[in-house]
Amino acid sequence: MKREVLILKNSWFRNCFFLVFLFHSVFVLAQNEYEATGIASYYADKFDGRQTASGEIYRHSKLTAAHRSLPFGTLLKVINTANGKSVVVRVNDRGPFVDNRILDLSQSAALEIDAVKDGLVEVRIQQVADESGADKERPTNDCYRIDVSSVTISGYGVQIGSFSQMENLIRLADEVKAVLDNDIYVMVATVNGMIVNRLIVGLERVKHKAEGNRDQLRAQFPNCFVVQL
Repeated sequence: MKREVLILKNSWFRNCFFLVFLFHSVFVLAQNEYEATGIASYYADKFDGRQTASGEIYRHSKLTAAHRSLPFGTLLKVINTANGKSVVVRVNDRGPFVDNRILDLSQSAALEIDAVKDGLVEVRIQQVADESGADKERPTNDCYRIDVSSVTISGYGVQIGSFSQMENLIRLADEVKAVLDNDIYVMVATVNGMIVNRLIVGLERVKHKAEGNRDQLRAQFPNCFVVQL
């Protein structure tokens, strides 16, 4: 089965080059669609410094959250229904895997809405496009050089994650290249009306070779898996 994807070649990290994403306007149109109300918890101290499902390292000081299904990079406005205080967080992890909970907040995000004392609070969450206030420690001067071409491919690759924001995918791709020096592909898809960018590493004709790449990547990216393209 063949699909159209973008290939990011090996030379893309050698020099600095500001990224321009032509499909950004398409992504913005898909925003502001998700809303929910439920119980939110926050990360315990033992998780600080651990790797999240997206491959990023969790930090108490960043405004991030875990959600069961929203694409990594999704921005959510979280409102404490008891006091009206709100914070914008970025989804970079999966969870919470506890009944009746819809979100796990970083400790700094929980502090913003006075949720630390109570531990569990009712929140209303809304997907937003505005990044103001989100992930305050995020670097603002990242730049990369990339070579992009649209190609038709078939075979097996290793999917590292899926992202609604390309900048998060690019950062993770930089980490992937340090582990496995192979071609990196971005598969652009639409899921439930939202643009999702899937980071896929390598292209092998036979599955067992892709499984070897997966095993090499799993130490740093434990949730990666083999996909047929």
